[in-house]
Amino acid sequence: MNVRKNIWLPAIMIGTFILEGIISLLFAKQLFGESHLFIPHFILIMLILMTVYYNRNTTLIYAFILGIVFDIYYTSIMGIYFAIFPFTVYLTDKFMKVLQDNIVLVGLVTVFNVILCESLVYAFYYLIGSTTMDIATFVDVRLWTTILFNLAFFLIVYFPFRHFLQKMKKFEQK
Repeated sequence: MNVRKNIWLPAIMIGTFILEGIISLLFAKQLFGESHLFIPHFILIMLILMTVYYNRNTTLIYAFILGIVFDIYYTSIMGIYFAIFPFTVYLTDKFMKVLQDNIVLVGLVTVFNVILCESLVYAFYYLIGSTTMDIATFVDVRLWTTILFNLAFFLIVYFPFRHFLQKMKKFEQK
């Protein structure tokens, strides 16, 4: 039995899912005050790293499962993240076929995917009338802080998670 694949990877992803909720509740006001919002996209970042350094098909399964669980637990509308997570995994896979897998390019792809995810969620909520925030306010109050916060998380988890995924992939190839 591959302990890394069957136990550690799901445990890491579940832990990340829980951490995402805790961070947003505990540190939102302390980090940026009440005038700015940040949305942690830790699951998305971990899925992007899995796409780059592990296996796209396995990552797509995780993306669908975590997307529906994310929708059930965090959002009031089903299907937003269920569609966005696999879509970003697919886009990341296509980007990384033509880009090198170094920290700078993976970081840029991650920032692009965070912007894409936030923009798609904002656009969807705006279209159905669930938000009255205009685009300028969205960018100023929510998008910049979200990008910076998620980029910091990316820089913290990049090397250890990449190492974990590379060892897991190497173990599977034996």
